[in-house]
Amino acid sequence: MIRQNINSDLLDQVVAGAVEDIWYHYGISSREPLLQKMRNVEAVIIAGSGERTDEFARHWSVRRQAPLLALPRQDRFVFRYVDKVIFSSHGMGMPSAAIALQELMKMVYFLKDGDLTALDNVFWMRVGTSGGLGVPPGTVVISQEALQTDMKPYRLLNRGQEYYFDARFPSAPSAALMTIAARLGIAAVAGRTVGSNDFYLEQGRCDGAVSLISEKEKDVWLRALYRQGVTNIEMETPMVAGLLNHWGFPRFAAACAVIVDRLQGDQVISPRAELLKYVENAERLLWGYLEETISSQ
Repeated sequence: MIRQNINSDLLDQVVAGAVEDIWYHYGISSREPLLQKMRNVEAVIIAGSGERTDEFARHWSVRRQAPLLALPRQDRFVFRYVDKVIFSSHGMGMPSAAIALQELMKMVYFLKDGDLTALDNVFWMRVGTSGGLGVPPGTVVISQEALQTDMKPYRLLNRGQEYYFDARFPSAPSAALMTIAARLGIAAVAGRTVGSNDFYLEQGRCDGAVSLISEKEKDVWLRALYRQGVTNIEMETPMVAGLLNHWGFPRFAAACAVIVDRLQGDQVISPRAELLKYVENAERLLWGYLEETISSQ
């Protein structure tokens, strides 16, 4: 990990017990006794929906015949812990997801006592849905790089100045996921992901209450993205890559099921039963990876 990019002045005091860190949006602090049951965490799985997060945890609990632990506060994010895996929702969009990820990173640092080697062994994965570009619904896109809509990496304003983060995903987890997809018969592609700050305007949709472009302009823009290797558009992945790269985590990935091909239209028109099957493809990929990598002891 990149030690100088970790807020060690605060976090090492928290590990030592000299300072209590309150993870406000999860409703707990570093002095919560329940955390002692999570110290052997090996993976953190994040998804937008609280309902989907709960389903993930319940599925893993049955699969591993292990108890499920939950945090009482759920109005911001849903948090579950089952057999070495943290499952958490992150809401919709990079601002919401960044809050969840920052607090999860602090939590995992605490759980691993600031041991950089132990932190390197924790796997992080975003599982979600997205709009594809020239990719049929049901395909799972495994991100190799995640950029914002101007094809630049994730950035934010720090004291009024832009700060850029690394947009790339480590190759080993992505390659492993592609291998698992092939073995399970799941249609999957590896490519570039674009993440937007909005579902309608920044994604170039023409079906919102406000539209800034014509259908022709939208088509030109989407096809330009496609020619640059973009395979899907969503709303969180550039930030996920940026923050995890900033600390130097070597094991993280994003796998998002495509629910609409944006080159064919804006609206999601597939029946609910069909949409569930699309999402299940990403979930099957998740279970395949966890079963291969999470220790049984």
